[in-house]
Amino acid sequence: MPGAAEQVEPQSDARAPRLRLWSALLIAVTGGFVTALIMVTGSPGIYWPLYLVPIVIAALAYHISGALIASALVTALVVAVTRESATTAASIPQFTLGMTVFLLSGVVIGLQAHRQEQHAAVLEQASIRDQLTGLYKCDYLHNRLNEEIRRCDRYSTPVGLIVLSVDDYQGFKERYGHYKADLMLSHVADLMRMSSRDTDIVARFSPTEFAVILPFASSERAHLVAERVQNAVAIAEFEGDVIDPVTRVTASTASAAYPADAADQDELIRLVTGQLRQHQPVADHSPSVTFDSLQVPS
Repeated sequence: MPGAAEQVEPQSDARAPRLRLWSALLIAVTGGFVTALIMVTGSPGIYWPLYLVPIVIAALAYHISGALIASALVTALVVAVTRESATTAASIPQFTLGMTVFLLSGVVIGLQAHRQEQHAAVLEQASIRDQLTGLYKCDYLHNRLNEEIRRCDRYSTPVGLIVLSVDDYQGFKERYGHYKADLMLSHVADLMRMSSRDTDIVARFSPTEFAVILPFASSERAHLVAERVQNAVAIAEFEGDVIDPVTRVTASTASAAYPADAADQDELIRLVTGQLRQHQPVADHSPSVTFDSLQVPS
């Protein structure tokens, strides 16, 4: 099932409807202004090219579909405002050629706007996604956790946090090699996604650690999810080498929830990472991550 890696940032979701509403209003206002100008002056031959403006706005805001719809509406307006003109018959070729050019221009602009939007989305995802696992990066995790805690304060709801660490990662890498170790981490990331809800935020917390933000999850719920993820990793099979083609790994987990276990975001992260260090095997050679290196961005 899709995990949190498929989520879109809520800030973008909140802004998009507003931007589209303003675009629609701007299209209506510009179209209405041009129509009023033609009706007041009685000079459609002079001012009708201004209908290109709402077509361009529609193409930029709604891409090709917006250009097509705006062109159809503008064509209807041109026919309506020029119907009573004495020069209508003589101006038909001019209007037809002009509207064709407007339509093609809108389609080209809409196509280019769509490509730029896709490119921007790819760049945005690359900036917040871990290249190896496809999970969110640690900085994004901190930002989202801060948002979730503010939501908890506003609506009096809990939020859980889970951290999972792969045991003896260094030993696995020394035995099977860097490439197989990367495959193992990628597989663990997939298990984290599949064990989480669509509303959960799954991130790579450090080179060998993963974290999950659980909105609306109590301490008990977070603990149950942590156990489920830990068991999923324990029974999973990972690619080894020729002598040992199938191998297994274990993982340590820790969980807590706000506000039941911690008073703020910093304390919540300290609590979970501290518990994780206690749960890890003594022989674990995984790189240690201290809270000082994971401070919440100001």
